[in-house]
Amino acid sequence: MSMRPALLSAVLLAATLLVSGASATPDEFDYYVSLPGAQPSGGIYRLDADTLQLTPFAVGMGIPFYGVWATDGFLYIPDRAFGVIYRISDTGTITPWAGGGFLQTPVTVAQGPDGAIVASDIIAETVVRLDAAGNQTLLHDKASAGDLIHGPGGLGFGPDGTLYVSNNTNNSIAAIAPDNSISLVVQDPMLDQPGGIAVDGAGNLFVSSYGSHRILRVRLATGELEVFCDDPFMNRPNDVKLHHDGSLAVTVRNHALVSIDALGQLTVVFQDVTAASGEWDGVAVQADHPPCDGAFVPYGAGTAGTGGVVPELGGIFAPCLGREAALDMRGFQPGAFGFLLWGLGPGAVPAEGGVLLLDIGLPWNLIPLSYDGAGTRRLKFSMPDDPLIDGLSLYLQAVGSDAGAPAGWSFSQGVQERIGS
Repeated sequence: MSMRPALLSAVLLAATLLVSGASATPDEFDYYVSLPGAQPSGGIYRLDADTLQLTPFAVGMGIPFYGVWATDGFLYIPDRAFGVIYRISDTGTITPWAGGGFLQTPVTVAQGPDGAIVASDIIAETVVRLDAAGNQTLLHDKASAGDLIHGPGGLGFGPDGTLYVSNNTNNSIAAIAPDNSISLVVQDPMLDQPGGIAVDGAGNLFVSSYGSHRILRVRLATGELEVFCDDPFMNRPNDVKLHHDGSLAVTVRNHALVSIDALGQLTVVFQDVTAASGEWDGVAVQADHPPCDGAFVPYGAGTAGTGGVVPELGGIFAPCLGREAALDMRGFQPGAFGFLLWGLGPGAVPAEGGVLLLDIGLPWNLIPLSYDGAGTRRLKFSMPDDPLIDGLSLYLQAVGSDAGAPAGWSFSQGVQERIGS
């Protein structure tokens, strides 16, 4: 006996969305996703990290959007339909926490390194700081920001406390410094309806381009914008969060959660094939806050090769215990042969027409490698989950063969790889 499509859909929905008590005990690694279009009731649903079972957590909202599990143990969720920010306990109890004033249609909340909660309002065009009681302080609106706040959507804090704001309606990103001064990071048609933002410990900002179905990367030191992930599966990416495993967690319109690694490669974590959950908007994971304090920090100066180009060495994500990250090299001669040098201390030793930025009096070594046809190379690695190396620093430099360099070798600047947790 075959089931009619409508009946089959209802059965699948009951199995995936509405089975109460069938999933494992909630833990800090589970995903909490904003599903305003879920049937029969929109709200926040929990995706169990182990079983990948999707169950209601806190439902009955209007349009819950990009939220965050804060370090006080509550999930903060903006509701753009009802104009309120909710504070939700770990048992799913919903309490209206902030609303009115500078907030009419809040779409994103984020938590800074100092513990503060900040919200953006896409229609009122405000960015607002909230104290523990939900009282509001205006950081910037469109007028005070000199038009650098324009339909603010996604928010993301850098390790230094700088707040980055994606402007959904004029394809730009602004930065609000800890002293509340504001500046333009980048404005470009590539930023087609920018949404969620994540900032790593290596000087990178990752942002969803909702209109072009891509995740973009901004090199914050230069403002350069590039495509980080352009996968055909990704339909209208929404929220972007740095995940504790060393990846980006991204929600997409085609009712799914995806993971993007340090090389920009996409993996589907879960997709609701029934489509009963609707568009997946926000995502939050308790284990992702506070973020890891590992970092890639540049130091010293490199040695130019052909055309006066100085190669660059950088990182993607951050070197954190038990997580993945990558080293990112560019500016070398296409197809060049070279080395990645590492050591336990910085230095400045003349070598082959350049400067070796390692202390050769301490243990050091080199890894042979080659660069691709664009003169670039990315190396992904996993950091051991060993607390004994928490706080340890390695010092890195990349070298490549180059006939246009003083002695046939070009050198990148140095990078301190500070391991964190």
